[in-house]
Amino acid sequence: MSLRRRKPPAESNKERWMISYGDFLTTLLSFFIVMFAISKVNNVRLKELAVSIQQAFGANKFITVSKSKPNLASTPKLIVPKVAPSTKVSAQNKKLLKEERHEARVFNTISLGIEKYIKGNKTYRTSLRIYRSTRGLTISLKGSDFFNSGSAKILRQFHPLLKYIASSLLKVKNNLSIEGYTDSTPIHTFKYPNNWMLSTARAVNVLRFFIKKVKFPPIKLSASGYGKYRPVASNKTAQGRALNRRVNIVVLSTFLNNELPKS
Repeated sequence: MSLRRRKPPAESNKERWMISYGDFLTTLLSFFIVMFAISKVNNVRLKELAVSIQQAFGANKFITVSKSKPNLASTPKLIVPKVAPSTKVSAQNKKLLKEERHEARVFNTISLGIEKYIKGNKTYRTSLRIYRSTRGLTISLKGSDFFNSGSAKILRQFHPLLKYIASSLLKVKNNLSIEGYTDSTPIHTFKYPNNWMLSTARAVNVLRFFIKKVKFPPIKLSASGYGKYRPVASNKTAQGRALNRRVNIVVLSTFLNNELPKS
């Protein structure tokens, strides 16, 4: 009995096709991965990689590397915005600085004029104070001098001073906010049931004085009352309460956009 060597079963055409197709997909995937990875590699490295791929896949020719320089026109460009040096001042900033300086000069002229006016009058010397703040220029009228206790009527002896202030402010383009304040001492009269109403009435009367005496444009004015709720000193002392009783005329800064609300 002779023993014959059995041949291994021949692979079917379908199996051979599936294996070849799988190798093709693997090769193709590897090709695109490599191409993506070397998209920005220099020519020297690209040549080395081409040789390695040829040896690995047993191909004589796989990738041809051009000796010419890469076409930079086809490569996406990184656009870096140009930033102006910090030492340069933009046109807008120059305009703002110019407006700020002009407003500072205007406020200084108003302050010097009022200080000069009250310097020769003993009655007026301690009746107001002027100071700058983030809101603009504030002319603070001493309440106990301009008004009787519990009253919103402006005392006649202070009419000339108030008229001079109104005339000085009439020349500027800035809007005015007239604000009344009181101390914490309770008030309850038939006309003014509380400090809030008293402070508002005093501010409104100053506003009406501006309109009546110097024809101040009403559109540039506003009045408000804060009662005892914006103290600048302690209400526990007579001196502190005297400071809290006041009417502030605030020349609103246009540079800082402290404008009156628009309709």
